[in-house]
Amino acid sequence: MAKGYSPPMAPRMRRLMPPVVALALLCAGSAAAQTIDDEIVKRIELIQSAPDTSMRIERAAHLAEYIASRTPLDVSGVEPPVVDDMAELLDDSDDLVRFYAAASLGFLGSSARRAIPALEKALARREAERGIAFGQPRVFVVLSSAQAICVAFMKIDLTRIPAACETYR
Repeated sequence: MAKGYSPPMAPRMRRLMPPVVALALLCAGSAAAQTIDDEIVKRIELIQSAPDTSMRIERAAHLAEYIASRTPLDVSGVEPPVVDDMAELLDDSDDLVRFYAAASLGFLGSSARRAIPALEKALARREAERGIAFGQPRVFVVLSSAQAICVAFMKIDLTRIPAACETYR
């Protein structure tokens, strides 16, 4: 055989190849989405079952790191119940857990739109905890869930950014 020559594919194989390839890609994409959902759920359960605050914070940080390490295409199909479970973390008693939960939702982008009410509630809670009136200048900037929540709004839906986030831009 001459160098670079490959025998022609049988006509029947040429017709079958695209559907077979398409099916394989579809199954692989579905399995990847399921694996990401499963991994996120597993990490949420680890946060919720942590014996103390420092462990919850550490595990929430790992969740955010995991989601940040995925491509936007990987996380575009995260199922609504998984997003809801992540949004529940915004009710945590520790502000750093809420920070990482908001960051995680932001990394999901537009697939986390359903978490917007929970983000709004968490932002209002954070502002009330600090006793800050909207529009009041911030003399000291401290890392808080408010910043992560505002960034999440920017990544999820630019049309839904609350007025309280104007100072974080």
